[in-house]
Formats: sequence, C-alpha cells, structure tokens
Amino acid sequence: MNLSSKKFARYGLASFLSAVPLVLTLTAQAEDPTPLRYGAGMTFQRDSNLFRLDSETPGGVQSDNITNGYAYLGFDTTLSRQRLYGNFNFGKTQFSRFSQLDYDKQDIKAGWDGDFPGQIRTGLTWTRTAQLANFADLTVPRRNVITRDAVRLDLDVPVVANWHIVAAGAANQARNSNTLDRGSDLDGRTVEGGIRYVTPYGNRLDVVGQQTNVDYIERTATPFSDSAYRERSASLRAMWAVSGASRLEGNVGYLERRNENFSNRDFSGPNFRVAWTWEPAGSTVVAVTAYRTMGSAGDNEFDAAVTKALRIAPVWDVTGKLSLNAQVEAGQRRYIGSIFEGLPMEIETPGREDDFQSWGLGLRYAALRWLLIDIGYRGERRDSNRYLRDYDDHTGTVTVQIGF
Repeated sequence: MNLSSKKFARYGLASFLSAVPLVLTLTAQAEDPTPLRYGAGMTFQRDSNLFRLDSETPGGVQSDNITNGYAYLGFDTTLSRQRLYGNFNFGKTQFSRFSQLDYDKQDIKAGWDGDFPGQIRTGLTWTRTAQLANFADLTVPRRNVITRDAVRLDLDVPVVANWHIVAAGAANQARNSNTLDRGSDLDGRTVEGGIRYVTPYGNRLDVVGQQTNVDYIERTATPFSDSAYRERSASLRAMWAVSGASRLEGNVGYLERRNENFSNRDFSGPNFRVAWTWEPAGSTVVAVTAYRTMGSAGDNEFDAAVTKALRIAPVWDVTGKLSLNAQVEAGQRRYIGSIFEGLPMEIETPGREDDFQSWGLGLRYAALRWLLIDIGYRGERRDSNRYLRDYDDHTGTVTVQIGF
C-alpha cells in the first residue's frame, strides 16, 4: 500500500498549519447570529522544516516562507424548525522557495437539520477539503493534493420517554492529484445504528454499532498492498454536563479491521477519545483530551498505527477583543500491519514506534468589527526507533482577515 492512502485522513502539515488561524476564525464566525458572512484574508507562515526531515539527513532540512490567500462566504439561517448553514472557503497556497508545490485550497461545509418528518430529528451534511498531502516519511517529497468529499445523514427517532433510536449513513471518497498516488484513491461507505438515552437536562448516552467498507478503486491486491478492507466497531458515546462549569464528551469502544486479501494484516483493539472541558471563570476555558485511536499509519511500510496521546488546550479571553490560547500534546504511535509480515526473516524489519510532542501559543486580536489579526507559533518533535525518522519543526504564522 503506498504512502498516500495511509495518510488519506491526515492533512499536509505545511498547509494545515497555515490554515489553523482560518479554521479558528470560521468556527468563531459560525456562532455569529449574522445570517450572511463574507470576507478575505492572508496568512503568512515561516516553516523551519518543511519536509519533516531528520537533521542528519543528507542535504539537511529545508525551510520556506508560505503564503495563503483566501476568500470565504458563510450563512446560517433558521426557518421554523429547520436550519440551513454553510461555510465556503477558497484560497491559494504559494511557497517561496518550492513554488512547484503551489496549490489551490478548499474548505467547504454545508448542511441542513431539523425535525422532519414529524418529530424525527434529521441532519444532512456535506464536507469537502483539498489539502496538500503530508511530506513526513516521503523519500522524495512530491506535490500531491488530496481532495476529500463526504456526505452524512443522521436520524434521531424518539421512541418512548427518554429513549431514542439513532441511525446514520455516510459516503466518502478521496482523490489524489499525483499519478504516483492514484492507487490510494478510495471510496468508503459507513452505516451505524443504536439507541440513545436523553436526560431531562439534555445529557445523553449512545450505544452504537458501526460498519465501514473501503475500496481502493485504482488498485488490485499485491503482496505489498490490499484493495479493500472492512471495519466494525461498537462504542458508548456520551455528552454530559458534569456541573455548570464542566462537561464531558467522547466515546469508548472496540474496533476491528479485516482486510480483503491479507488476513495477516488484520487488527483489532480498544478505541477511545474522551474530552473534558472546564470553565473555571467566565473568561477562561481549559480542554483536556485523552485518546487511543487505530487508523492510518502515515508510513508507506505499515497499514495502520495505534496512537495514544494526551492534549491540554487552555484559552483566556483577556478582553472583549483580545484572547490568548495555548496547546501541549504528547503521545506515542505504534505501527502495525507491516508489508513485510510473513516474508522470510532475513528481509523482515523490526517494528516501529514513535514518540511525539507538540506545543503552541496563539494571540487573537479583533482590532475592529471587520478586522481580525491572529499570531501563532507551533513547535513539533518526533523521536523514532527507526533511523532518520526523528525531526524537529518550528512554525510561525500571522493571519490578517477582513470580514463583514
């Protein structure tokens, strides 16, 4: 299986970091009651290790200055008990030294939800992203823009008292622009169903089962790649207000993956993601997230990886116009499903484990009603038991946005 499919759910770091202030901005604006929003902005970024290389790599690490210009349009309107919303962002990312990596960027989310038919709560969403693939672990970095589309339908059916039946269906696809990565083009389909208990205070517990089928549409099975897989999971999900100042949400469950052709690469295990949000004061919020996930590996030798991590992210509103935010995360990634499993011992390679850490600081200043300035810094480090897989990276960003 080639590199891109292992990363199809992970955005390219260079483009992702340049988008962080924008994503935060759109999130804040989505809560604005104004029915129509529009504007434009520029993000300037300095990346000290664009290709996420070990400092001992021949030729050394490469830095670059990156500029992202974008325009956005958003709306959020309610008619009776129906809500229609959308956020559309289109931009162009340009690299100073590596102009061959320039690409057009997209971030779209649109949807509808409401009580239809009758008392059935229905939600329909469409999301699209176009992002540059991650450079980490690529022997020869190349430009590959991954376009992902996903459509999801959610149903919440009241049954009796506080009990509901919940169901969902989703379809997604990923397409790669580079011909070397077309074997990672995929189509996925997901169905889920379960029961929900809702308390009089709005807290809820879900018990759900889920199945996902993924086909690599441009790929036939070979000793080094599979053409399809199926995942099944069962989980308990919760959204619970512990007190007036804190809430808990997340899921705990068990997941198994079965490959279509190579059962020796099947895996299963527990999955969980738990987030606790605490508001010790009206101007301060602290979010603590712990997770264990099994999914895309981000390495072209392995089918998947088990990732365990802890993240702490506080936000402090200094004034009505000025806020500060920070983030610290540390974890470990263990890789599973090597393409060399089952081959003669003399060509097998040892397992791989990475320790990773990241940290960041940000400042947001709403200078005027129509003018927003974001300044941020992010550091990142990876320590691996594989030769030349360690790296350090430092990124600084400045975003200036005007909007109405």
